[in-house]
Parts: sequence; C-alpha cells; structure tokens
Amino acid sequence: MMNLFKIYRPVWQFLLVFFGTYGVFSSLYFYYLDYWRARQVVDPITNLVGQQVQWTLKYLGFNGVVTPWAGTEDLVISVMNQPVARLVEGCNSLSVMILFAAFVIAIPQKIARSLLFLLFGFMALYTINILRIVLISMGIYARPSWTTILHDLVFPGIIYGTVLLLWIIWIWQYKSKVNSHG
Repeated sequence: MMNLFKIYRPVWQFLLVFFGTYGVFSSLYFYYLDYWRARQVVDPITNLVGQQVQWTLKYLGFNGVVTPWAGTEDLVISVMNQPVARLVEGCNSLSVMILFAAFVIAIPQKIARSLLFLLFGFMALYTINILRIVLISMGIYARPSWTTILHDLVFPGIIYGTVLLLWIIWIWQYKSKVNSHG
C-alpha cells in the first residue's frame, strides 16, 4: 500500500493541493456572498459585471439596461426595453476563476510564472464572461425560444471551454518545462 502511495505521490499531491485550494477559495467566496446577502444588496463584483454588460450592449448599439431586481440580490438585463435575463452572483465568473486557480496552483511552476498566468487567465475569463452574457442576452432578445439552449448549453460551454483551453495551455507549459530539464 505504501508503495502505491510513493508511486502515485504526484497525483496525490495534485489532488490535495487542488481540492485544498478550491476549498479555501470557495469558502472565502461564500463568506463574501453571505456578507452581501445579509445586506440584501447585489455584491460589488456582480454589480460591476452588470455595469460592463450594460456598457457593452450600448456600445454594440443595443439599448441595454441592467438594473437591480427589487427584493433580491440579482440584476435584470433588459435589451431594447425587454427583460431578457437575470444576472445572479453565479454569472460574475468568480466561481469559475476559483476552479481555474486551483488547477494552476496544483500544477507546480515558478511563482512568477504562476502569478502571471493566473492574472492572464482571470482577465481572459472575466472578458469572455462579459462577452458571453452580452451575446446570450442579445440571442435571447432575438430568439426567445432559444433561451434554454443558450443558457444551459452555450452559456456554460463558452466559459468552461475557456477554462479547459487555459488548463491545456498550462499543462503544455508544465510539460515543456519538465521535458527541458530531462
């Protein structure tokens, strides 16, 4: 049994660091959400996402408005004066960034390289998230019958596809580093 532990030590180490990091960051995120829920207001990051979605819709020529939904911690996205979607805390991309970060931290590389990749990944995920919310809002406005497909398939496919792509890039960098050191 101990031999198996030694053989698969890198796998156990990865799993321990991944789930440990994910657990700590997720706990901090839930604490952050509880803080704002107790005040019955939209959390600042979700609010910022809403403002940027609204700005992007307007930039693209759509009369887009994102407003608080009375009595909730959610926002309502309206396109051309028609409500099309709710923007909830799960739409702010932080939970996806936590998943991304846990993986990057669990694959050991130099601290500077890891921090730069995390920063790049966070910026990419945040930007992709804004664009996906805008595109899906425009899609629901144009084709309301596509709401389920857009939200349940396209919506997660875009963001998790981006996470997967970033993870693949990170593994390639790790593999290149390992191969270059013999």
